[in-house]
Amino acid sequence: MSSRSLLLVGTGLISLLATSCSSTPAADPSSVLSANTMTRTADLYMTAGYNSNNLWANYDGYAHGKMMITIPLGYRIRLHFTNDGGVPYAIGVYDAYNHVAFKGAGNSISEFDFNPTLGIVPGDSVTYTFTANQTGTYHLASYLYRFPTHNPNNVSLGMWDTLRVVSGGSPNVSVS
Repeated sequence: MSSRSLLLVGTGLISLLATSCSSTPAADPSSVLSANTMTRTADLYMTAGYNSNNLWANYDGYAHGKMMITIPLGYRIRLHFTNDGGVPYAIGVYDAYNHVAFKGAGNSISEFDFNPTLGIVPGDSVTYTFTANQTGTYHLASYLYRFPTHNPNNVSLGMWDTLRVVSGGSPNVSVS
């Protein structure tokens, strides 16, 4: 093979690799939240495995708490969760002690420990409905893979973001 042919093949391979390795940007934060201040309701749209960021262990392309959703106290929340990743994932709202923070806001860790098939399979969706009835800072996290043989689990890989419930103001999303 001539030098010119090798150069063309090499350039083609580099272009192919660069194209296939490009990352889809994270979701626009405004697409994650839809709120109605009159009815005090909020819809959160969370997608697991949105892109290849953080080895696909992300929500809407964000991980390690980089996305913060702030909701005023008393809002009724519909958490719409879709799994676009290649493996089962989950989502829930958890307090500092890893308990489900609000009734209806996900599966408990003990449910995952005893039934690891609770995750949402790729391509499926689920909606959790709950009321943000306690101020505080919580994790939106996937505690699905907590059993001892699965290390690291999704949370230690950074598959979590933050939900803050505050006493006043308007719902919003910020990213860092």
